[in-house]
This record gives sequence, structure tokens and C-alpha cells, in this order.
Amino acid sequence: MKDLSIFFSLRYSIGVFLLTWFSLPFFTLAQPSSDTPSPNTQTVIDEGIQIAFSMIHVDSTKTPGVFFEGDDILFRFEITDTLTGQGISGAAPAAWMEPGTSADATECKQKISAFVGGSIFSRAELDLNVYYVLVMNDDATITVVDPLFGFGGTQLLALIGLESPGMDWAKGKKQEKIFVSLPLVGKVAVINTFNWKVMEYIPLNAEPYSTTIQPDGAYLWVDFTSNKIEGFSGVAVIGTDNHLLKKTIQTGAGAHEVVITDDNRYACITNADAQTVSVIDVATLQKVKDISLDEKPVSMTWSSLAKAVYVAAASGKIWVIDPERQKVITMVQARAGLSQLSFEPTGRLAFIVNTPQSLIQILDAASNRIVQTGDMEPEPDQVMFSDEIAYVRHKASEQILMIPLDQVGQEGQRLQAADFPGGQHPAGKCDMPSLAPGMVQAPGGSAMLLANPMDKAIFYYMEGMAAPMGSFSNYNRTPRAVEVIDRSLEERATGVYETVAKIRGYGEYDIAVFLDVPRVTHCFEAFVQIDEDKEIERKREKIGNVAVEHLTSTSSLKANKKHQLRFRLIDPFTKEPLVGLTDVAVRGTSPSNWFFEEVADEQTEEGVYTCEVELPDTGIYYIYVGCPSKGLAFNNPQYLVLRGI
Repeated sequence: MKDLSIFFSLRYSIGVFLLTWFSLPFFTLAQPSSDTPSPNTQTVIDEGIQIAFSMIHVDSTKTPGVFFEGDDILFRFEITDTLTGQGISGAAPAAWMEPGTSADATECKQKISAFVGGSIFSRAELDLNVYYVLVMNDDATITVVDPLFGFGGTQLLALIGLESPGMDWAKGKKQEKIFVSLPLVGKVAVINTFNWKVMEYIPLNAEPYSTTIQPDGAYLWVDFTSNKIEGFSGVAVIGTDNHLLKKTIQTGAGAHEVVITDDNRYACITNADAQTVSVIDVATLQKVKDISLDEKPVSMTWSSLAKAVYVAAASGKIWVIDPERQKVITMVQARAGLSQLSFEPTGRLAFIVNTPQSLIQILDAASNRIVQTGDMEPEPDQVMFSDEIAYVRHKASEQILMIPLDQVGQEGQRLQAADFPGGQHPAGKCDMPSLAPGMVQAPGGSAMLLANPMDKAIFYYMEGMAAPMGSFSNYNRTPRAVEVIDRSLEERATGVYETVAKIRGYGEYDIAVFLDVPRVTHCFEAFVQIDEDKEIERKREKIGNVAVEHLTSTSSLKANKKHQLRFRLIDPFTKEPLVGLTDVAVRGTSPSNWFFEEVADEQTEEGVYTCEVELPDTGIYYIYVGCPSKGLAFNNPQYLVLRGI
């Protein structure tokens, strides 16, 4: 199996893959109005196209046009037709941020050509065309992988440790956070997806399970049950911005599923043991009704087309509920053995997974009738969708079935399916299953990422291929679920492309932008100021708490003769000389194994210390200064090179 980094390098090199990559639809990380004027917009006109570039602080309290390393910045490219003045939709720009400014257009094109080529050795400091893969593991960790490139043979960006294994997760609407339920410790972890660190743990007085972000992103809904408090079972509503527990709502006994209507008006929660569905008014966070069922619900989903909630039982009974009227409007009977119910992206056709009978049935929400039935590989357990294909995973087969969505819904016709191997073992077989999906659509709409627990790997499948294009290791950890955090440019309005990223360095930068059709390349300029606090930390990591200023006037000394070496010790942060140190010493070495060490004496000049040294022969010598009381080791990088003559 080819490594995925090799595949993506080829993808950038081959024109058809290049066009595919630059045509990706993405979710942005911030939502300032596209009409927001920028005080430092730069423009270029080429091939009848105008590109206006601007950088805008995500934090509106910061000074416009003044940027520091570590700032979160909205990068915006407005692309218009110079003839009509209209925005150009589908332009799919690619962009990078790289230290240094190009001297001319030729140098800019060379730089962009290297970035497009996808080589590890020509990677930009900040790539605005990337996504990251998150893997939920069985050992209370989350693996963060860059699937496009490897670093020194690894693609691991971070390994996030949690207090216990996760059960489910949900991305914030801006993808700047991911919330992970931890039932063993009764908490929800909040992870920052910029630095891949746990921001905080939200404690709940119960065991959290599924996590759902409502469509407008305002609330995180977490269902819970309690092993300590009898009858304490329902949903916790948490603010996604401040992470505060807004309200705890008891709904009923048993396992739960949560569905939020796409207008954010109602939340529906199943209560398995109580055999009810609770309807909650999102605006008031009050339960308005419990809808009684005559069986235990096992799955629930929302149809954006029918504007109805579909609730299913293992017997095959499917109730159709109108949340606004809080009543069952009809019932559909599928085959017994139903285990999962989910709608494809348009909200019209529901895929009914029947694990024990190894089949899938199709329900048409327009008529509320079962219109198709198809046999699957043994024990199908999960269906996920790309824009054009339904992917079916199995517990007892390594084959992943693919059902073209344009061939589904034709009553009376057989379901047509192709397949590909999703690894050496069944991808649905897991000793410690999670509630989160084991498959996720990769950015670009025509590929799927698949976690295989037994293979301990993530597979990348591009539609139209006979097998996965590649895989990447999960570093000997068992993957239970997979998710994507997208950092690429998205068209937020006609001709307006945006993404948010954190500036990593400081100094002068090129913001290199590339359009494929028509071919346009240009490098805008940006300046990022140094963060003094970060600079202090960098100095502390590099030289510790002591700066050594060598005062010896020449680097060439006569051999077999004593010479006085002078140097000043300074606090690198206050710039004040360090006086009164009694444990300053000088150590000398050479490639010929010469060794010298002597205590240095302080002079009358503040912070200046001296010692005598005699070089035994011609050649190169290295002089190091140490001071244990200040934590200055001899192996610090502030050494002096002398030449014996």
C-alpha cells in the first residue's frame, strides 16, 4: 500500500489532481461579514481578473493592519472580472504564506511552482490549502495527522492526551474547537484545534455520551445518564463560546439520541427505556412534550426535505414526527433487525441499515414508503455519504460497499453497488466501539477516509479507484473514529474566498496566490511584528538566563603564549550586567583533544570576567563559558572560536 504522502505529492504534480484539489469546497473557521472593509487591501490585475487581498484580525479589538506572530488572522481574497466587475465563483484559489519577499514576478512564480509541486523540502511556513485528520483512539488519546506531507518519515502533528477514552465528538461551527465526551470521568473535553491542546474539561454530574452541535453553532447538546443518581438522565446544553453549562434537562430513562431541526427551533431526544421522544424548545430550553412510542427507539435522524424527525425501532417500525406539532404524523414498516437510519445529503432518501439480515432498505421521504431493498456484505453496521456515493461498512467483511446516490430511489430496481477492500480486516469490527463515525468525507467531495481498528490504520479512498489510494499509520494505536479539521480557503460569497489561520513567525512575508484557470500567480506582501514575550521565551530556550558577550579583540592568538580572555555576562531580558558571580569558569577544547578549564575572575568593570589561556599549537580551538549558579552549562551555543597561529 502506497504511503498517503506519496499519493498527495503525485496529486499536486498531475494536472487533473491539481484541479481537483484547488476546487475543494470548505468550511471556514470564522464568519465576519464579507462586506467588512480592510484598511490594508492590496490588489493585482492579470488576465482580466482582479484579486484583492486583505488580512483581518479575528479579534476585532486588535489594531487593524498591525499583525504580530501568533495572531489569528482572516485571509481574504476577493476575485472579480475586470470587465463586468462581478465576483468570480468557483475560482478555487490556492495560497501560501512564506518568509521573505520575492524580488520580481519570476521569483514569485518559482516559489509558487515549488509549493504546488508538494515536496516536503519546499513546504511553505503556512499553507492555506490544508486539512488535518483526527483519530479517536482506544488509549485515551487523539492522533492528529497531516495527510498531505510527512516530517522526517512521520505525519504525526500532535498526540492529545485525555483523562479517559472518548466516546463521541463534535466540531464547533468554526472548527476552532472540538468537544469530546468522556463518560468514564463524567466530563467533556474542549480541544483547541489551532494548538492541539485541551483547553479545559467541562464537568457533568453524570456520564456524557453523544455530542451534537446545533446548526447555528450556539449550543453543544450532550446526552447523559447517571450510575449514581437514579432517574438522572437527559441532555446537557453547553455554550460553545464560553463552555458554560447552560442547562441540564431530564428527559427520560435509557440511552439517548439527539437531533436538532435545521432552523434551530427544536431539539428531539430519544429515551430508549421510557419509549418516548422528548421535544425541547431551543429558545427557552424547556421540554414542551414527550411523544410516546410503543417500542424502544434505536435510531433517529432528521430529514431536511420533509422537515420531520424519523425514529426507528429494532422491529423495523419507523415513526415520522413533526417537531413543530409535536406529534407522530405517520408510521413506516421496514424489515425487523433495523439498527441504523440516516438520510443522504438531500434529505429525501433514508438508508435503513439492517445488521442481522445483512441488507439495506431505502425509504423515500417524499412518499414515506420503502422503495428499494438490497443485500449487503455480512453485518453492515454504518453508512456514511460523500456528495455522490453512500459508503457501507461491515462488522464481518473487509469490503466497503459503494452505492451511487444517483441510482438510489428508483422503486422496484435493485440497489447497484461496487466495493473496495477497506483493509485486511473488517473495518466495523472493534473491541471498544465509539458513537462517532469510523468514516468521514475527505475535503474535495470525492474521497473518503476510513478508520480500520484491527489494521490500526486510516485508509484514503478516491472515488473511481479499485482500492484505497494509500494509508497512514496510527502509530500502533487502535483507531475508533475519524474526523477532519479543514483549514482551506472557502468561497463564502460570490468571488470572496476566506480562511482563518494563526501566524507562526515574524518579519517580511510573501502571500503567494495561485489560480489555475486562467493561470494567475502573484505574491502580495505582509509584515508581521515580533512578539516580545515569545522572543523572550525563545531566548530562554536557546541561551537560558545568561548571555555571553565575548570581548577578546582578535580570534587569532599566538600558540605557546598566555593570553587574557575577556567576556561580559548579561541578563538577556533586562540587559543588565551580572555581577558578583563566583562560579564562572572557562573551558577550552580542540579537535586534537586539548582540554583546558579555569575559574574566571571578575574585573572592576561591571559584569566583565577574565581568565588566561595558552594555546599549545596551531589550529582551531573552542572556548566555552559556564556558570552553574545561573544555570549556564558549558554546552551552551555562545562559544568563541580561536585560531592558534
